[in-house]
Amino acid sequence: MLLRARPSDGIVQKFAPWFRKVHLRDIERIPGISNVRSGKTPGGVFLGFYEFSNAEAVQSALASPQAAYARGTWEQWSSDLSELFIELWAPIGPLPLYHPIN
Repeated sequence: MLLRARPSDGIVQKFAPWFRKVHLRDIERIPGISNVRSGKTPGGVFLGFYEFSNAEAVQSALASPQAAYARGTWEQWSSDLSELFIELWAPIGPLPLYHPIN
């Protein structure tokens, strides 16, 4: 899972330590999350990379009370973010080929 957040210039000094010390720790507590990494783009976008232990863990991890708590802590920043995106990436295997019958 990839999280991208761009805080407004006025809150970066408060947001950065919260993101690293609070948010990422909350994500690490979610059952089924096996790896958490973070970064920041030169343009000021904060990145969170969250890896699940396996494909079967995704649904239960996202539905867990720990995940609900982690999502809820973002409300304090909602009016100060110019962008917040969450993307879920997963590998897919070979797709079956279908042939027309007609």
